[in-house]
Amino acid sequence: MKVIEKMLEAQGREPFPKLLGITCEEVREGYARCKMAVTEEMVNIFGSAHGGAVFSLLDESFQLACNSHGRVAVALNLSVTYVKGALPGETLISEVTEKSRTSRTAVYDASVTNGEGELVATGQALAYRKKDLPDFLK
Repeated sequence: MKVIEKMLEAQGREPFPKLLGITCEEVREGYARCKMAVTEEMVNIFGSAHGGAVFSLLDESFQLACNSHGRVAVALNLSVTYVKGALPGETLISEVTEKSRTSRTAVYDASVTNGEGELVATGQALAYRKKDLPDFLK
């Protein structure tokens, strides 16, 4: 539990999620859930959430899930399929779950849903697991 607590402290100081209003709701080994309210500043030319904002929410959950084991893990690939638009005022929830982990790589399933539980985006992620301890554990 110490690893996750220290990681969440470090995440609390991370400026980019703050910029988007991303908050973490739950983290455990190989799993993370974060949320974000869609604002007017996040919309695309069609008035729905910009894909970059949705991607960023999913990426934040991925970062937390893959680093929850106490080793530095970095993204090798994150593939996202957008299913449904999200409008300003909606809250989006991203969940990332570890499906496979070796000493060097780990695979994750990812999803973003809206407050009604409707799928907004789905994805798969691949992390490279280094042998280093993350700075937040040093």
